[in-house]
Amino acid sequence: MADHFFKGLVKELNDENTNLADSGANSSEYSGCIDTGSYILNAALTGSLYGGVPDNKITAWAGESATGKTFFVLGIVRHFLHSNPDAGVFYFDTEAAVTRSMMEDRGIDTSRVIISEPETIQQFRHNALQVLDKYLEGSDKPPMMFVLDSLGQLSTTKEMEDSSEGKETRDMTKAQVIKAAFRVLSLKCAKANVPLLVTNHVYEVVGSYIPTKEMSGGSGLK
Repeated sequence: MADHFFKGLVKELNDENTNLADSGANSSEYSGCIDTGSYILNAALTGSLYGGVPDNKITAWAGESATGKTFFVLGIVRHFLHSNPDAGVFYFDTEAAVTRSMMEDRGIDTSRVIISEPETIQQFRHNALQVLDKYLEGSDKPPMMFVLDSLGQLSTTKEMEDSSEGKETRDMTKAQVIKAAFRVLSLKCAKANVPLLVTNHVYEVVGSYIPTKEMSGGSGLK
């Protein structure tokens, strides 16, 4: 009896964003994993040697400088494109560090990689949302992946304006701006079934009781 009531309730709501959990139609569900190129890393992420990163969620790769964050991400990009002949990657490069030859040396088809170079978090958010909205409007959508390399290198609009005016005050709003951006993008990526890989730097937290590392940009990305 209750079963019929709740099914009827969902039907009455007639909302594409509201479904019974057993339908498997919710944005939290994902169809599979993207191989990282490392069995150990696959196992650490999913408990399976043949797992990897979820194909519709945001995954952050945080570490100190020169620890191979971009190396691992490019490996995932290569495997994603190789496994999906029609797929494409939208690569947000904020460090001007990824070159065509670097990608081709890793076996990446650069004709299916779009590189965007946003300067601020707001610009990245705007560009990413525009692409996702266009992608969701399409009927025959090829698989797509987002990469942000790296988050810590992005400024805020306020920081850019302060710098142009010669001000040296620290922008205390950056963590909130990052949190707002990913609050919007996390559900949008899940609905579009588009994974987002984010690289970020870590630094030592000064004054902590025990040695602690924190991602650059504050606690905006969780």
